[in-house]
Amino acid sequence: MQTLDFAGATLCLSKAGLVAGTTNKLSISATTYAINGAAYSSGVQTNATTPTTSAVTGAAFTAVGVNQGSVFFVGLNAAGALVASQGTIEALDTAGNFVTLPKTPAIPSDFCLIGRLTVKVGSTGSAWTFGSSNMSGVTGVTYTFNDQIAMPSGLV
Repeated sequence: MQTLDFAGATLCLSKAGLVAGTTNKLSISATTYAINGAAYSSGVQTNATTPTTSAVTGAAFTAVGVNQGSVFFVGLNAAGALVASQGTIEALDTAGNFVTLPKTPAIPSDFCLIGRLTVKVGSTGSAWTFGSSNMSGVTGVTYTFNDQIAMPSGLV
């Protein structure tokens, strides 16, 4: 019989329900998660303050320009605060698909991935920045929210 080893696991143990809040905010459901094997929980966060700097570098997020897209990993830290990290910015083809998929962003050790946001700025859009631009309803910008329990093996 095989056994699974969860020692030191960092993973989200419940569906986070990551969605756009109002304006530049994010909302999540009550979430249970683990960081390095320690259990944490976060209550519902409605219209939570969205980070404006990377959890990895501390620098402001890079704007996604016209005919470009990027992926943002959203997580919770041990204090229950939303944190985020940005993948590479990649070109879109004329149909709005990635020419090359964005590379997975790095995440720090005090970060449990709960979801990801893929943003694509089409030819009718304008530069979009995580944490300061609206999370929905912007002309020419598409948003795809995905809940995650752990790091994906690849981006889709």
